[in-house]
Amino acid sequence: MIRAIILYLLVCVLSSASYCQSQEVLGAWLENPIKWTKPPAELRLKQRLGEAAILYFGPAHVFAMVYGTVIQGPQSEGLSHGDGRVVYLGTWSRNGTMLNLKFRLVSRTVRKEGETLPGPVEAEQAVLGKASLTFEKKRFQRDPRLDRDLEDVAKGEQARRSP
Repeated sequence: MIRAIILYLLVCVLSSASYCQSQEVLGAWLENPIKWTKPPAELRLKQRLGEAAILYFGPAHVFAMVYGTVIQGPQSEGLSHGDGRVVYLGTWSRNGTMLNLKFRLVSRTVRKEGETLPGPVEAEQAVLGKASLTFEKKRFQRDPRLDRDLEDVAKGEQARRSP
C-alpha cells in the first residue's frame, strides 16, 4: 500500500500537478437541488423525473453542459433520451479551485427562430469546493451514475461535428 502511494505521488510530481488535480473533477456533476416530480400513481413506476443542468468534465479536457431531464429509479439514474435537451460543448482547464470553461451551444431539440448553430464561444469560470462545484450561481454535486450518459452525449456531438 505504501508503495502505491509513493508511486502515485511520484507520478504526480513527474507528470504535472494539473493531471493529479483533474482526477477529482472528471465525470458528471448534477445540479442540486432539483425539483423532482413523480409519474402518475396508476403507472406504478418507482421513478422520479427532474429537469436539470448537468456538467461533464471529460478526459483530454473535454467539457459538456447538458440541460435535460434526469430519470431516477431505485437502482439507476440516467439522462432521458425521449425528452428535449440543450447541449453545449467545449474545453476546460484548472487553476487551483478555479475551472476555466470555454464552450458553445451545439444542439437544441427545439431550435429558436433565427438561431445559428454552433453558437458563439462563451468563456466562464466554475469554482470547485470540497463536495460541490458552483457555476452560473448554481450548485452541482458529483454524480458518477450519469458519467456514461454524459460521455455518450459529448462523444456523439463531437462525432456529428467532425468532417
